Amino acid sequence: MTYGGGKSSALHEVSALVLDIGTSTTRAGYAGDDTPRTVFSTTYGYVKESEPLADPGAPSNARLFIGDHVTEWRANMEVANPMKDGIIKDFTAVPSIISHAFVTKMDCSPAEHPVMVTEAPWNTPENRQRMAEILFEEFKVPAFYIANNAVLSSFASGKGTSLVIDVGKSMVSVTPISDGFVLRKGMSCSALPPQVQSTAFRILTTPSNHPIYPRPPIQLLPYQLIASKKAVEIGRPHQAIFREDRISQATESWRQWAEAREAEEWIAAANAVIESGWTEVAAHARPPRHYEFPTGYNAMFAQDRFIPGEMYFKPPAQTNPNVPRAPTIPEMITTTMQSVEPDLRAALLNHVVLTGAGSMMQGMSDRIFNELQQLFPAQKIKMHAPGNPTERKYAGWLGGSILASLGTFHQLWVSAEEWQEHGASIVMQRCK
Repeated sequence: MTYGGGKSSALHEVSALVLDIGTSTTRAGYAGDDTPRTVFSTTYGYVKESEPLADPGAPSNARLFIGDHVTEWRANMEVANPMKDGIIKDFTAVPSIISHAFVTKMDCSPAEHPVMVTEAPWNTPENRQRMAEILFEEFKVPAFYIANNAVLSSFASGKGTSLVIDVGKSMVSVTPISDGFVLRKGMSCSALPPQVQSTAFRILTTPSNHPIYPRPPIQLLPYQLIASKKAVEIGRPHQAIFREDRISQATESWRQWAEAREAEEWIAAANAVIESGWTEVAAHARPPRHYEFPTGYNAMFAQDRFIPGEMYFKPPAQTNPNVPRAPTIPEMITTTMQSVEPDLRAALLNHVVLTGAGSMMQGMSDRIFNELQQLFPAQKIKMHAPGNPTERKYAGWLGGSILASLGTFHQLWVSAEEWQEHGASIVMQRCK
């Protein structure tokens, strides 16, 4: 196998590794596979032995807990995430995350494989350079490439030209792709998901006076803080015994992370989007959905389970005029389509790719299709929204798996020799 314009390597027929670090999860595996070998939480825990921590980021002398270990109970463990707004903002734990993915979970040596890493369309040159430095200098990889995950999602759907709508944990983006290249002037993104999550949290922790399904504020305590519980009837108070020893030693960052995760579980299991658009009549006509929390408290959720998802499509009332409102999905689509050349719009609408774990909410794909038809009634619209959760949630990784396994792709790798000779400039030049 050769890398980077003919530079040779002692490695022959070695599978590349594909790494996709997202806000919610990190995915890693071998190029050519149709699923990642490992998927684990990007959020990590850390404990400083000597004194309690107040810093938001993990200090260098802290012990890190990566992957499944972050869900295990530990006294005074803080929780952090390297991602913000869809890109890495703190590289402190990134080497540990990479090592956990490749060495611990996949039992392989990155020094023996070329590595492809995904990036958001709005990633920074500084981030690209830092990731290359980590992989070349710390992990001694023989070759490296960094690819745009919107482009990779387009490749995973079988097309090089498409309109990629990605609904992630921290950002929603609409990216036009033409012949494998991002049309950056048409790219739109929005920090809607955190607002959706905070709305869900507010719904759950505020009493409801629903005439049929009233409920008190719900305690979003995770299972790690519960010693035992008894089954109770729907709507009845929980009968759980809490682990007060753990509650007293839970840090604020851990509590916030655990409570947010319970709200996210509720969103994934009980929330839905009304395909034709939210109205009181339409929401009332839909059946309620039952959901049980770790404490054992369980309830029926009616109209309010449609409120979080509707925020993706209709802006809520502004409570703080000084805080800019995040654009909705229809607004982003409109902005993007107005920014691209008119003769390209038909090709983009003929292959709309829906990806991201947030897009798995019931009714989401049908609602987006209906919104597209209303926005562009004269255009033919085709949407690629796989029902398979792996294809939808991990489209960026799957596209990287396909691209890195192509024989024609080998000439694009940045080799370790080229990195030593040219430095960061070769990454910027090769990875476009």
